Amino acid sequence: MHGHGYAPPQPKRPPTALLVAMRVLFVALALLSFGILAWGTMLRIAIMRRRRLDWLLFWVGLALAITAFVVIGAFGSDAEIDASKQDEMTALDYVFLPILLGLAIGVPIHYLVADIRHYQEPRAWGTPPPPYAAPTAPYGLPPQPQPTYTYPPVQPQPQPQPPAPAPDKPRIDQVRAELDELSDYLRKEKDRGQGR
Repeated sequence: MHGHGYAPPQPKRPPTALLVAMRVLFVALALLSFGILAWGTMLRIAIMRRRRLDWLLFWVGLALAITAFVVIGAFGSDAEIDASKQDEMTALDYVFLPILLGLAIGVPIHYLVADIRHYQEPRAWGTPPPPYAAPTAPYGLPPQPQPTYTYPPVQPQPQPQPPAPAPDKPRIDQVRAELDELSDYLRKEKDRGQGR
């Protein structure tokens, strides 16, 4: 009657067409914005997989994109800016343009690898767990190690023995006396048997 109960409902895998459309959308978001909107793609990964590392990468990507956008936008090249400031702007541009290029290329590659691996996990999409299995972690979280219990081996219990009687001094004397009488009786019988 008592058991594990019903298994929690497993999330269903989205249709393949929807997965492909989402992948195209988020890759295009990072590439076409030249890395400035790559944080949106990282947000999708962080929400989908719910790992600390993905959230950390999202925040780092967001900070880099905002900083690069502000620096490049604030020091944009105008005809009114004098030549000394033009050199400073070029130096900052040379620092932040590769960062944006790295975001524009690195984030879509990371997104595609993470998305494909996420949807290829066999038990994440409706495959029932084996019978009597340990409970699995909630969707998207890595499984936590289950504590193992070791019980000591069962030792057979010794059977209670009746206590040995304590030697009784008068009883021993009585037995000795009876044995002496028996010995005397047997000698007399032996002598009678030989005397005939």
